Amino acid sequence: MKLLKLLLASLAVSSFAIAGCSADVDPAAEGDDDVEDIGVSQDELGARARQFVGKFNWEGASSGAFVDFEQLSLDASGGYTAKVDAGLVNPAVRCIRFPCTLPESGAWSVFTSGGKTKIRVNPAGRKPSRSYWATIANGTLSLTRFGQTTKLFKQSTITCANVRCAAGTHCEMRGINGGSIPVCIADAPPPPPPPATCAAVLCMVGTVCVEKPTGAECVPQPPCVKTGCSGHVCSDRSVITTCEFRPEYACYQQATCERQANGQCGFTQTPALQACLANP
Repeated sequence: MKLLKLLLASLAVSSFAIAGCSADVDPAAEGDDDVEDIGVSQDELGARARQFVGKFNWEGASSGAFVDFEQLSLDASGGYTAKVDAGLVNPAVRCIRFPCTLPESGAWSVFTSGGKTKIRVNPAGRKPSRSYWATIANGTLSLTRFGQTTKLFKQSTITCANVRCAAGTHCEMRGINGGSIPVCIADAPPPPPPPATCAAVLCMVGTVCVEKPTGAECVPQPPCVKTGCSGHVCSDRSVITTCEFRPEYACYQQATCERQANGQCGFTQTPALQACLANP
């Protein structure tokens, strides 16, 4: 009987000791302690959440331990995208790099537990939510889960507005490693000028403007010749006329057919030609 009483007393003391040890554990070491504080206003939670909005990266040794996130983008709208430990998305995936991560997205929110801030992520699909003790200072986001803490560093917000490119180049935001950075890109060559038209071309004497698919060109003028059925037409191309005899047509046989001052072919109006035409 005394032995039984001693055993019961020993168990009671052991239970008390275990409970006492549990009470001394830092809540920050427990990653999934989601007991939310009551009486915290939405305005206060909103103010706490706003400080975490941004894009953050895990940077190897500078970040310390790897805790779930390689990249984390927290939107002001309450959505998030991330590259997380592959085991959280598809445990069957194996990588030849560290950290081994896969894309994840969903919703995020902020709450307090024991007066301290926690970030909860709710992945899309039928995956359980996760909570992290969270602090941020000078662009460094510290996340703690299951006693391990990692530091994620906020991406710089450099845009093309902050970049001056060299002559002949321009700035574009280009995606790299899931983010975007300003990059100076060579300008496209200017379009060729439109083909010139004869309205804008002044040709030399003895040439004439001709519009071709490649633009206006000055080409040598063809010679003026007597043409028509009776040779009474002076032109730089063959002309077909009716064949009829008129006395004045004989005057053109001795006349000079050449290009005139206006650039057109015509008979030079000499006194002899004018006299012949007046009295054929």
